[in-house]
Amino acid sequence: MTQNRFRLRFTFWLDLLKPDEGQLADQIELLKNDRSFAGTIRDGIRLICDLRQGKLDVLFELFPWVRAEFMEYVRSLQPQKSPAELDIQHQLERLEQLMLKQGNTPIDTPMPVKMLTNNGGGGPKPLQMTKSITAPAFDDDDDDLLVIRKDRNAGNQAAINFIKSAFALNGMTYDEPKS
Repeated sequence: MTQNRFRLRFTFWLDLLKPDEGQLADQIELLKNDRSFAGTIRDGIRLICDLRQGKLDVLFELFPWVRAEFMEYVRSLQPQKSPAELDIQHQLERLEQLMLKQGNTPIDTPMPVKMLTNNGGGGPKPLQMTKSITAPAFDDDDDDLLVIRKDRNAGNQAAINFIKSAFALNGMTYDEPKS
């Protein structure tokens, strides 16, 4: 069973007394002769809607060369490197080439997955488990209670000990007041 197509038709008017709309009428005639009028209208509406939303996806899809020009423009906006920066970059490239000749791997090359899984490189090592570990069971009934009571006989002995220690740091002695 075939499904019936649901098609819409849209019409619009052009005022040929306006020069811009007269040129549009000429372009439409050429597009109709090439049988590309409907596709151009669809692409144009997609493009305008996309641009109004601040997106460039449809523009780059329809005109790939615009993407290349845009990227070149963005690169031109970046600050140019000074001669000193270019010299340092050249030296770094030479060092990298020397290190590569010695068998080192490049810094920007991601570590192979095999090295990560076999722990050939850094990173956490797999835990070797022979039996499963269960979580400890907490039984509150078996806990001994630690009761801390204030020593009423000590008085202010802690304060006196502190003062004696402070005086001892300076090589002095502290004589307790007689009560």
